Amino acid sequence: MLGLIRAIALAGLLALGSAHTALAQAPDTGMDKQSDGRFTGIAVVTDNVDWYEMFQRPEPPQFDGKGHYGPGDRGSLAIIFSNPEPRNGVVRVLCDIVARDPAETRRVASEAVCYEGPYLGPNILHPALLDLRFEMGADEPAGQAGFSVTLNDAYSGRAVTLDVSFTQGPGR
Repeated sequence: MLGLIRAIALAGLLALGSAHTALAQAPDTGMDKQSDGRFTGIAVVTDNVDWYEMFQRPEPPQFDGKGHYGPGDRGSLAIIFSNPEPRNGVVRVLCDIVARDPAETRRVASEAVCYEGPYLGPNILHPALLDLRFEMGADEPAGQAGFSVTLNDAYSGRAVTLDVSFTQGPGR
């Protein structure tokens, strides 16, 4: 069973990796992927607020970044990582998260534990255990918004900084 989980997760990592390549060339993709050695982080602003549930299914997770959120739209910040260094079969990843919109910038998390759990092997996608959702109100200022995320692999000392942005406000 564990072999099947590894194969599915690796397929998911490859799918997200190739999706990032296609999206990276377009503005306002809501997606970023960075690596420090083998430690890799992915951040996606998605309108799929149930993205985490995709990691509980046997098929590889698939969802897209979204570049515009208008009044009433809901979204979520999905944070995913792979290849943290284990200690005694456990991995620990910390997050620093800053949210920004045209009116303000605010720290959402500072050295928060994003994930602490069993090491399942190399190239396995792990969703962060943070559920960051948002909804655009009618009075939200129009302009660029987004998140800056730093993922720290607590045991290896490796870190990645991810930045995702989107446009908020009435239609384009």
